[in-house]
Amino acid sequence: PAMSRVQAFTDAVRQEGFTHVALLGMGGSSLAPEVLRAVLGVRPGWPAFHMLDSTDPGSIAALDAIIDPPRTLFLLASKSGGTIEPNSMAAYCKSRLESAGVPRGAANFVAITDDGTALHRRAVDEGFRDVFVNPSDIGGRYSAISFFGLVPAALMGHDAAELVDWARAMLWLCGPDRPMGTNSAALLGAAMAEGALAGRDKLTIAAPRTLEAVGLWIDQLVAESTGKNGRGVIPVTGEALG
Repeated sequence: PAMSRVQAFTDAVRQEGFTHVALLGMGGSSLAPEVLRAVLGVRPGWPAFHMLDSTDPGSIAALDAIIDPPRTLFLLASKSGGTIEPNSMAAYCKSRLESAGVPRGAANFVAITDDGTALHRRAVDEGFRDVFVNPSDIGGRYSAISFFGLVPAALMGHDAAELVDWARAMLWLCGPDRPMGTNSAALLGAAMAEGALAGRDKLTIAAPRTLEAVGLWIDQLVAESTGKNGRGVIPVTGEALG
């Protein structure tokens, strides 16, 4: 049902003539969509997809120069629903809609958040076009195969159900009951741990140009998820090899 709902929503957005989609989010709420856009791109015939994950005036001005607010769908993505940066971005985008004479700017907004958050309540009260309530037990940095990643991916023209199927296949291959010799997740974890115990606590991520953006995702997963209490591995991205 969730996949059918995502597909129906994105088909409607496309048919209604939106030319741009702008995702407003920070950290785990925006990183997976950013990587998906960089690696998979936007399919022909779908709205141009933009990321705003900074309150830097230059970044906001650059988005402003590209989009046509009345024909832009704003995805407000926040797990906690109270993160100040995306909420500030949303307030600015709402003011741009008002300046453009859009009588009901809430129809240009979609919320992705956890159940019962301030953003969830606001989306319902203000009449956002839609609100996708994510399971609350999924950590932000692990949320790629949830509404936080799948709704943006579908708006880029990709098959959300197919992405989930690939993830399920990988989950099976890397399950705790899979043999070590073919379990790529366990092998990678063991190699990193052995290296750290031997004093090699830096992980340089080398990837082909087409997959460079994946390094940013791995960077966050390794640094934020395994680095605790003064222990862990420090990831390095974008370093010249040699």
